[in-house]
Amino acid sequence: MTNKQELELAQNENTPVSILDELAVSEDEAVRRMLAHNPNISVETLDKLSKDESQFVRVRVAAHVKTSTATLDNLSKDESEFVREFVAEHLNTSVETLVALSEDRLIVSWVAGNPNTPFEIIEKLSKDRDEFVRISVSVNPGITIELLRELSKDEDENVRAAVAKNPKTPVDILSTLSKDESEGVREVVLENPNTPA
Repeated sequence: MTNKQELELAQNENTPVSILDELAVSEDEAVRRMLAHNPNISVETLDKLSKDESQFVRVRVAAHVKTSTATLDNLSKDESEFVREFVAEHLNTSVETLVALSEDRLIVSWVAGNPNTPFEIIEKLSKDRDEFVRISVSVNPGITIELLRELSKDEDENVRAAVAKNPKTPVDILSTLSKDESEGVREVVLENPNTPA
């Protein structure tokens, strides 16, 4: 089979799963990357590709919606920060892995945005010294109103803007933020669907 044929098969959603499985051993990294992006790939083939020498293939595996919790747990220990970022934001990542990744300063902001991150970790990260972590907490769909209220008073205007952006933010907090000293925060308040007309 030519390289061109392998690429076409790897990216075709109608390629039979048995052929997709065979392509996992292709010598061409581009084929394996395309394969890891194919929506019909098997969970087993994704697991095989999670051990690929190319971080770009492993990133595609970490981002794939079908990737299993067990595979994501293994990828959470990957040497590549890029791979670990995708694991941290994946909805299939286990709570135990999210807790462990919350200690990784390079990717903690990705953990902060995952709606499956336990409340205790979200609460701790809402006080993090890094504003990017607090921004991620502010837009997390699982955040409590109490934490939104606290973060709406954050010294960093980008954190306050993230609170204003969150569709969970109640009207009373939006009302306070509509009078924020930052024009950027006030503009984001106007975009929130909860803001009264």
